[in-house]
Amino acid sequence: MSALRAAIPQHLRTFVEPQIEQLSLRMESVRSGLYATLPESLGEGFLWTAALGEDCLVNMHSIRLKKPLILEERPTDFFCVFSGSSATLRLLPNARTEVTAERENVLSFSQAGGTTRFLMQAGNLYKSTSIIYTPGYFEGLRKRFPDDFGDAEATMRAFGSASPSAEVRAILRSFNPERASLPGAAPYFHAKALEAATALSVCSHTGAEDEAGRTNRAIVERAEGIISARFSEGLTAKAIADELFVSRSRLYDAFRSVRGTGVAERLRAERMSAACSLLGSGETDVARVARAVGYARTSAFDEAFRRMFGCSPTQWRCRHLERPQIEPSQKHCEFAQK
Repeated sequence: MSALRAAIPQHLRTFVEPQIEQLSLRMESVRSGLYATLPESLGEGFLWTAALGEDCLVNMHSIRLKKPLILEERPTDFFCVFSGSSATLRLLPNARTEVTAERENVLSFSQAGGTTRFLMQAGNLYKSTSIIYTPGYFEGLRKRFPDDFGDAEATMRAFGSASPSAEVRAILRSFNPERASLPGAAPYFHAKALEAATALSVCSHTGAEDEAGRTNRAIVERAEGIISARFSEGLTAKAIADELFVSRSRLYDAFRSVRGTGVAERLRAERMSAACSLLGSGETDVARVARAVGYARTSAFDEAFRRMFGCSPTQWRCRHLERPQIEPSQKHCEFAQK
């Protein structure tokens, strides 16, 4: 537990220490937070957790047990933004959202401190990503931004009644142990936690969106799900629109309204992000990377890559491997200037 005590403030450890103990996890430090895999004797999966300052904690786990286990938690008062599997959602005492998906149900809630116990069944997938805020987090925001955040308890109550938007869902997707091992992970996650709190503040102050806004967000959310799951295929904006039974112009308008950018740009960004991960490994040639991220022709991939980063995929990889300590965003700026 020495790694846990060094990485997580004492008042935040109460959210993760019982699980770590009961699941016999051996936590190891990564660039941002702690990570462990589940012992094979218990099942399969992992847990990653990271403290974001003194009053915010992010947890991500994916666990499938071989035998039932009663898991005990002893949290203090907190507010949570959550995305998780149906099995995990059913364990939450304050979950007011119906289970609508097998893997990704999103909600926000507040909970008083105390001891709670859950029965985790064998064979079920318990998977979730949670951003946990203590009252101190909102008190700090109130002092910094008095016009946007009220007192801590009132803020938590208001957020607890808000319905997380597609924006919050996208923010939760940005938290993962792979990103936690990269340079700049800590400030990136701090920014995302604040972004989620701000997004929920907007929801709690503006109330329900109009029907057109809700429809736009639903279209964008479904389109982003298709892109995230199948960007390696030969997807096009028209193919996505056809699958959603909307016109290409309707899909484009929804993205512009919700994201401020086009669906083609979102698809290209997803592909380029995956391409950078593959190129950075140094183990795959450029032609294979192109096919893996959905480009049938290497020349088309090369052209798209140059437009985004100002250099060829080969140049990007060489410079990345030569100077792995430099942030990708810094390298992209350097390449664009050369």
